[in-house]
Amino acid sequence: MGTAFELRASAGKRNFSVSLVSENPLALRAAIPAQPEKGHANRELLSRLEKMLGCSVQILSGHTGRKKTLAADCSREHLLKSIAEYSAKQR
Repeated sequence: MGTAFELRASAGKRNFSVSLVSENPLALRAAIPAQPEKGHANRELLSRLEKMLGCSVQILSGHTGRKKTLAADCSREHLLKSIAEYSAKQR
């Protein structure tokens, strides 16, 4: 896998959003509309991140908690650029 990063997820939110919290260590925050039941929020998170980044993403740890460690099959630079582009579109 290319790039590992930390993510703090908040499920049950009105809209999906992702924002950069820290570049070193790489950390993100995400709001997810799906409820945290039966893996719905995790599936939505992975699906939206994969679409946004254009690469595969998997959860390494934190399957049942808010704090997760994820890995994206892309470079750190690509991940940062994609997050910046997504954030610019949301404004």
